[in-house]
Amino acid sequence: MNGLFNPKLANKLEQKTQPKLISEGKCDKCGRDYEEYQFKSGYSYRLGCDCKMIEQGKEMTKNFKQRQNQKEINKILSFSSENEETKNASFETYIPENENQAKAKVICERYASSFNQDNKQSLLLQGSFGLGKSHLAMSVLKEVKDKNYSVLFINLTELISKFRSTFDKDSQFTESELEKAIGQVDLMVFDDFGMNVTDYGMSKLFQIAESRVGKHNIITTNLSLKELTKTKDQQRLFSRLMSNTTGITLEGDDHRMKGFRNLT
Repeated sequence: MNGLFNPKLANKLEQKTQPKLISEGKCDKCGRDYEEYQFKSGYSYRLGCDCKMIEQGKEMTKNFKQRQNQKEINKILSFSSENEETKNASFETYIPENENQAKAKVICERYASSFNQDNKQSLLLQGSFGLGKSHLAMSVLKEVKDKNYSVLFINLTELISKFRSTFDKDSQFTESELEKAIGQVDLMVFDDFGMNVTDYGMSKLFQIAESRVGKHNIITTNLSLKELTKTKDQQRLFSRLMSNTTGITLEGDDHRMKGFRNLT
């Protein structure tokens, strides 16, 4: 066996696997002296300072908690308003038909890419039917969800129906559990926001709005600002939801009507 041992080759192999000292100094955070080594794979670590490992551990814990949070939310609220159009929605499949829609797409892409919990911002997507408001909102939601944030996309009418369903004896969740899920989700999309609701619906909307103040929300609506604020209650509700909100008005023709032919 000794006759097969090659000291030079062994030394070369050892050099290849050993990390290389690339820097040394004093950590700005903890003040400890360190030596930074790097492996051939590109992975590096600091000997004498654990700040980087601590940050990585915090990030892993944060991601785990976010995934667990999404699981808990999905037990109560699934993507119930998702349809064939929004299910396949992405920024790649949204084709702007004019400069206005192109600008709206850029704003939404920027919102998704810069999404974080330290800077709470919301979007209001207004415009007529068939301009891609829900498409853009779902595109944002999918990118944010890929970052391990908890998300929810739901039609406003269906949301009120879910609150009503909590009164059924066979309901799988309570009203308070539903309120908690809505309040803690990282990004909430209120699709097709309207004002034709009952007194009960309006009271629940006030509760929802209160729980979402200072958080990330996206609202899509076919209504104008005037239609959204007809009464004092509507003005109060809209005012609460518009905190730190950027308004985007989409313009153009209804893309759903492109294949329509009037044969009469």
